[in-house]
Amino acid sequence: MLIELLTDQYPGMRQWLTQRLSAVVMALYTMLFVLMLVIQQPANYQEWYAFFSPWWWRLVTFIFWICLTMHAWLGVRDVLKDYVANLTVRSYLQLLVELALIVDLVWLMMILMNLRF
Repeated sequence: MLIELLTDQYPGMRQWLTQRLSAVVMALYTMLFVLMLVIQQPANYQEWYAFFSPWWWRLVTFIFWICLTMHAWLGVRDVLKDYVANLTVRSYLQLLVELALIVDLVWLMMILMNLRF
């Protein structure tokens, strides 16, 4: 049944499902993040650095941001489809949003992995 819904017969179903699953992942991360904050209560830079130091936490945070990026891209794309009738303006706005999201994701990866130029 689910596989049938994800075929080309229902073109928006994949995007709808992607946005809903990314929202679930972000909600789970948020609950875990709040729980970790209550347990560790970082107060200064060193404690925050130690909070994000474990490799598994950085990986989970990166997965959260990937989901956030997909969720935002799909949401903004739908809003632009609904409210910007001019195709040229819509495509430029969409390109601007996509570039901003990619730059943010790369920037986060550099922060989490301690990469420097």
